[in-house]
Amino acid sequence: MPSPSPDTGPSHRRDRAPSVVTVSEAAIASNTALLRALCGTPVMAVVKADGFGLGATAVARAALAGGAGELGVATCDEALALRAAGIDAPILVWMLHPGAPLADAIRADVTLSCASPRLLELIAAAAAETGLRARVELEVETGMHRSGCPPQDWPDLCAVARAAEQRGLVDVTGVWTHFGVTDDDAGAFARPLARLEHALRTARDTGLRPRRRHAAASLAAVVSPDARLDLVRIGAALFGIEPVRSRPLGLEPAARWETAVAQVRDVGPGDPVGYGAQYRTARSGRLALLPVGYADGIPRSAWPGVTVSVGGIRHPLVGAVSMDQCVVDVGDAVVEVGDRVVLLGEPALGEPSLLEWSLILGTIPQEVLTGLGPRVARVVAQGVRS
Repeated sequence: MPSPSPDTGPSHRRDRAPSVVTVSEAAIASNTALLRALCGTPVMAVVKADGFGLGATAVARAALAGGAGELGVATCDEALALRAAGIDAPILVWMLHPGAPLADAIRADVTLSCASPRLLELIAAAAAETGLRARVELEVETGMHRSGCPPQDWPDLCAVARAAEQRGLVDVTGVWTHFGVTDDDAGAFARPLARLEHALRTARDTGLRPRRRHAAASLAAVVSPDARLDLVRIGAALFGIEPVRSRPLGLEPAARWETAVAQVRDVGPGDPVGYGAQYRTARSGRLALLPVGYADGIPRSAWPGVTVSVGGIRHPLVGAVSMDQCVVDVGDAVVEVGDRVVLLGEPALGEPSLLEWSLILGTIPQEVLTGLGPRVARVVAQGVRS
């Protein structure tokens, strides 16, 4: 279920939601500008999955304000939602699933990525239906074995694309790929880059005249100048997720997740907490109930390990996380109902971070961010850091 976009309507009001994520437009714009200056190439801001769960429209506008020249999304519906919100920047869509509204995307002036001859034929048919020429970029697979056209099918794809161009149905504007490399060795990108260049030569030999090629997402954009080519696609780094943990760029956290204490209770030593009594208190103290659970983005694997900040002091989650609630052991601290709790915040202030959560959970920061549930209100902080 998609997360709600930032909104000021009743269903997303800060004072009515059990928890709130504040999205800093200034941080996103600053991070975009930093990457734009570092890479020295045009930037595509990747705002798929509703802007990594923070609201695609707000994220897109902030990134464009920070110097991004265009946007990237996974699906046609994501692109159409941006158009409906009044965003007229160039948009590339790269996951054209069966049944995707190709004609609607063409009418909305959205560029479509294509990775197979059959899909190119479908795009051409949709273009014929609209009476418009579809703008297309061809994606080649260069070693990831996920998306992209396999090298053995690439000549056929180029031939079909050229025939569609000659019929006035498509315009092939680019050739691109996606790296599967996850280490920070710039040399690791050499082989897929060579495969991309070979694919580009094949396309040109077929008669196509793509105006650009691109390959680098956040990691490659930072560590491999050779991979920057004509464009870099920045997703995770927009939100302050450092591409190389050991060599941080100084990116700013873009999301702050907060809730409030719903109940406080005194307990004695050995008292059970949560389903199955998987945790028992070691001593007398106090427990604070938070109105968030795994439906909101705190997975059951958050205990043991995750801590939250209450009144500027870290306290651990304890016991099995429920769908709608979790419990914090606050020891002897003075904690009252309504006290603010920071779930994700500013690591420089000693608050939990996306990276910290991801390391505890054994995942990546992107999964933590996109795991925020639909009950979490998204509130946009405009102009200043939250």
